[in-house]
Amino acid sequence: MSDLDVPIYLHPGSSVDVPHVYGNHPQLAGPMWSWGNDTASHVLRVVFAGVFDQFPNAKLMVGHMGEGLPYVLWRLDSRWAWHNHHGIELARPHPSDYIRENLYITTSGVCDNAPLLCALSAMGSDHVLFAADYPFEDVDLATKFLREAPIDEAERHRIAHGNAERLLRL
Repeated sequence: MSDLDVPIYLHPGSSVDVPHVYGNHPQLAGPMWSWGNDTASHVLRVVFAGVFDQFPNAKLMVGHMGEGLPYVLWRLDSRWAWHNHHGIELARPHPSDYIRENLYITTSGVCDNAPLLCALSAMGSDHVLFAADYPFEDVDLATKFLREAPIDEAERHRIAHGNAERLLRL
């Protein structure tokens, strides 16, 4: 897929394997909590399986403001340095290097300035794309959110359509 120079979009969904931690709390299983954690875990499995070492130009895209990954990059690097790696060695020094270089995130389903600003700080505006998460979220709310977000016009342009045009060759 990296030869095609297009991203693969990894989207959460229902699983037959519901962890015990969600037992007696069905509200946690699904889009409110578990889907994001499951998707972020899949992204990390791709990183630690060496997929981006084998295909350094591969692009992976996830929604929902990165499923929490932009906010834990420091901790991933800190614990990777501390951890014994269980026999896994990566070509790049830090797990966050793969997230920052190979992952693209969309704003889908998260219409809040604090996560947007954190994602922009962690990922850079070239790795954030607008999406609305229709039909689960309101398209008008999502567009109003991006239109009014406290970012400069160059960032708004990249997020609104510039990154999609470049990345998806539109």
